[in-house]
Amino acid sequence: MNINGTRRPAASNCSACGAALPANLPPALCPKCLLKAGLPSQSATLENTAPARPSRTMPQPNEQFGHYRIIRQIGQGGMGAVFEAEDTENGRRLALKIMSHTLDSRETRARFLREGQLAASINHPNSVYIFGTEEIAGMPVIAMEFVTGGTLQDRVKQNGPLPAAEAVDSILQVIDGLEAAHRIGILHRDIKPSNCFMDPDGKVKIGDFGLSINTAIRLEPTLTATGAFMGTPAFSSPEQLRGEELNVRSDIYSVSVTLFYLLTGHAPFEGKNMVQLLATVLDQPAPSPNKYRPDLPPGLVKVIQRCLEKTASDRYKNYEELRLALAPFSTTTPIPAKLGMRSLAGILDNGFIGIIGVIIWLCVPGLYGGKFSLFMNPWNFHSLEYLLWSAGSLLFPLLYYALLEGRRGASVGKMICRLRVAGPDRNPPGVMKALYRALIVTILPQLPFWIAVGIARLDFTSSNVPALSFSSYVILAFLFCTARRRNGFAGIHDLLTNTRVIHKLALDQARPAISMSAERIQAIETKSRVGPYHVIENLEKSAAGEWLLGFDSRLLRKVLLHVVPSGTPPIATPMRNLGRVGRLRWLMGQRSDQENWDAFEAVTGQPLLNLLRQRQPWCQVRFWLLDLVNEICAAEKDGTLPAVLALDRVWVTADGRVKILDFPAPGIVARANQREAENPANYKKNEFQRFLVSVAYAALEGRILDSSDTEHKIITAPLPLHARSFLDKLPALSSSEAIIAVLKPLLQKITTISRWRRAGLVAGCIAFPLLTAVFAMAGTYMMDKIQRSQPDIMQLSSLLNHRQTVHTRWLPMQFKDKHNPGDRAYSIYIASHFRQTITNASSWNNFFALALVTGPNRQFAEESVAAHPKPTEEEISEATKAVQLFLPSKHAIDSSMKSWHTYILVIGVNLFVFVCIPALLAAPLFRGGLLLHAFGVAVIRKDGRASRLRVLWRSLIAWSPVLAASVLPELVMFGIRLDTMWSAGLVFALVAVPAVVSITLPDRSLQDRIAGTWLVPK
Repeated sequence: MNINGTRRPAASNCSACGAALPANLPPALCPKCLLKAGLPSQSATLENTAPARPSRTMPQPNEQFGHYRIIRQIGQGGMGAVFEAEDTENGRRLALKIMSHTLDSRETRARFLREGQLAASINHPNSVYIFGTEEIAGMPVIAMEFVTGGTLQDRVKQNGPLPAAEAVDSILQVIDGLEAAHRIGILHRDIKPSNCFMDPDGKVKIGDFGLSINTAIRLEPTLTATGAFMGTPAFSSPEQLRGEELNVRSDIYSVSVTLFYLLTGHAPFEGKNMVQLLATVLDQPAPSPNKYRPDLPPGLVKVIQRCLEKTASDRYKNYEELRLALAPFSTTTPIPAKLGMRSLAGILDNGFIGIIGVIIWLCVPGLYGGKFSLFMNPWNFHSLEYLLWSAGSLLFPLLYYALLEGRRGASVGKMICRLRVAGPDRNPPGVMKALYRALIVTILPQLPFWIAVGIARLDFTSSNVPALSFSSYVILAFLFCTARRRNGFAGIHDLLTNTRVIHKLALDQARPAISMSAERIQAIETKSRVGPYHVIENLEKSAAGEWLLGFDSRLLRKVLLHVVPSGTPPIATPMRNLGRVGRLRWLMGQRSDQENWDAFEAVTGQPLLNLLRQRQPWCQVRFWLLDLVNEICAAEKDGTLPAVLALDRVWVTADGRVKILDFPAPGIVARANQREAENPANYKKNEFQRFLVSVAYAALEGRILDSSDTEHKIITAPLPLHARSFLDKLPALSSSEAIIAVLKPLLQKITTISRWRRAGLVAGCIAFPLLTAVFAMAGTYMMDKIQRSQPDIMQLSSLLNHRQTVHTRWLPMQFKDKHNPGDRAYSIYIASHFRQTITNASSWNNFFALALVTGPNRQFAEESVAAHPKPTEEEISEATKAVQLFLPSKHAIDSSMKSWHTYILVIGVNLFVFVCIPALLAAPLFRGGLLLHAFGVAVIRKDGRASRLRVLWRSLIAWSPVLAASVLPELVMFGIRLDTMWSAGLVFALVAVPAVVSITLPDRSLQDRIAGTWLVPK
């Protein structure tokens, strides 16, 4: 049984192929066979838009058709003709769609009426607006917005294929309109260039919902019982041609075909007749648009080809995914990455490469195990074998950058920092170009080493290692000597490879989604009526008239009714024809002795004054300001700017858009009790800058700005620095165009410091100490291996390091007296036990001896051998007794050095020395740490300012756990017996717990709450 209680027909099979028939088709043939059966009778054209023979009752140009004057025919569709017409009752120019008399039947009338209802339920800037439906001379009529710029198909036929970025911009607007329809459960099913209309200013609107369906109700097949296909085969998905159930991926297919056409002037599939066309669409893989346009970006081609997959599940699953894939190819100007963020990404990449290298070295010891001595002996550094092995070690970083940046556009470090490498077409540069970049950045800084060791054959000893290391950093800095703001901070390697490093588009900063229910509004009938509308609610009554909420029973949508006093002049003609998103659309009106009213579109949302109960975030307010200034700019050009600009005339819709009303907004909460609402700040036409400032202040502060103090009020909300800079100079900007030019780029910038970004700051702080711990683990493993093979060097190094420690000036005297055997004991022991090692040039001058025994320690060891050529047995015994407490094992590293708690302490010490202390020093100098600066983060108070003392106080609070934890290792050194494991646990608790708590707090970290500061983007 069906949900309505009727009996479901028994399943039947196709009489031609035996396939099971869908329940919504009459028993006979399956959709595929039914389509084939109907093909011979179809037109040979590729679209179902071939003009039908006009009916004798179809109106002609210059004829009067009801209250419309027909001007010209502008299109012919499958269900009727579309005319440009003028409504003689109100002077509005509109498009009139009239159903063909030859198709008149109960089903087609219902479908035609349903088109008007479906289209009328969509109120979006990228969707053609429906004014009404009616019957004239027995013919169903839909009156809709007349878009004067023609269609995308007209544009291609007149000017040829569009530039790639322009085509993508148009399709992104189509996607916005289709997404708005899909949110309320509507599939278009007939997307094609001829159904995409253009405004003179370039805005694209999707129209012609004649084949649309409500996804909540599936009662209509794609094929009729006569085999007539409903749709445009060249732009329809394979599943639509087969008569299968459809979802949004079918419309995504059609969107991609439309984009294919805009880029090439051809549909992907073409045929000499309908049979050939359908066979190609159903069976053949889609061709690449490069067939017609070899210059198209490869990334854009991949997006199109994915959308044209035969299987729906292989396409993008929703419009959001498709929008993100297409956005890099639009005309949106990318933001170049600054050197600080690029440096941070490079540090993260080098750390990642180092960690992977250590893991490979530890897990695959045989990789270098057979050549271990090759790297230990400096005399081998001049050999060809060493040079080949060293060159081979560069292969991993080269492949790392070439593959990740070449194919995906970002290495791991750049992904974390939200950067990407792009070519001139904004695609990933490709493997070969990325390899060229990597060769320059990786090989050039190491040239001093290759010249010194491989060509000049200099000894690679500890004395010249710092010089060679420093020279590599100098060359790396030299690569960025060309970086300028005007060239996108491009380095030499960027210029040579014609690539740039840019910020990933902040598409997550878009407007919030339209919050509308998927349920359709059902017909409502009440006794009270105004004109053709039913009154369902009284909103407000004043001396200026009465506001009512009405309902259009034909189009099943709400309208806003304004009943005005008798004698009120009608709405001016320019205002009747306004169709911009920034103004309320007038539908119709009446002036007579009996009725005086106007009907407007009923938009969701509420007045701005009703939102002032709380502060609004900048991420939303910036869009409101842009909407306002865009409307002011357009209104200035056509003379429709409201006489008064006031806060009570600003309406915010549910999808985050703003409209300027020509009257005080109805429905303001407690209007009679709000002094500010009764007397809002009004501004003249030439004072729109002050009006914008008042809107920004009211929204961001949650209260109305006194008009007399516009220039003196400071917004106390924590704003990004770029937002505060814009608001400060807003009153001085001379024109609406200048304001748009400054404000529009701000839409791509992040507006808040999210938890993930705060976590990234914490990760950036811990990265170096963690890396040192990893290398310490590798060093311990290596030292253990050396100690087992060359124990004398390790023992000698440990003994000399202990002697050097007890001679430091800062060590307490009692510690020196208690733990110092004396230089004579050290000298005799070294001379008696390590003479052979020190006097053997091969062992004393190998890599590890030079690295472990350096400077004064090396000198003391050599002097000890010379000073005690033949120590006596008694001297040796006394010296051994004195130093034996400080001798490491000859066979293995102390097991404590391999334990986890030791490396926790290593992380803590390095965090204190290399991160905490520099951060505390940088805080007052740069008003924040170096890492904050690299991440584009600023420390402020509510008023947007923060003194150096305040920033230092915040930094002290933030690093206080590390300062406290740094005392624990010192206690151990001073002889206070703390178990190492407990010390490590305390260090971990002191450092990790506050960091985790700070990250989990929703808006501000713990240190910011205590210091009274905020982290905001620059």
